[in-house]
Amino acid sequence: MGCSDGGSGAKDWKLAPISGVVKLQGKPMENPVVTFIPDEGPSAVGIGNESGEFSMRTNGSKGVVVGKCKVTVTSAGGVAAIPPSDGNEMKLVAKGKLNNKYASPDTTDLIVEVPEAGNEKMTLDLD
Repeated sequence: MGCSDGGSGAKDWKLAPISGVVKLQGKPMENPVVTFIPDEGPSAVGIGNESGEFSMRTNGSKGVVVGKCKVTVTSAGGVAAIPPSDGNEMKLVAKGKLNNKYASPDTTDLIVEVPEAGNEKMTLDLD
């Protein structure tokens, strides 16, 4: 018998802390739902507060997989709890004045390079 990962089959992805604020047309966006989708590895989700401040988590752990990530942003529309990180995060509906291009990994133009040191003062500026 060799080494085991506990039977989960999961890779230990390097996570870096990511938090910040989402701004829509220069003003803090209320209750944003932010998803980082890395080239490889699990997505990270964060639900912001009324001031647009968010903090990212991947499968319950603080942080985002290091490397290049597409970023989607939708409006929580009053969602009070963080959705499970089960790959269904994209099913949240974009509401309000937010440009729908940010709602899908296929259409978003937000690309972030997550450094190993992380970034806890990130600003996501949306038009």
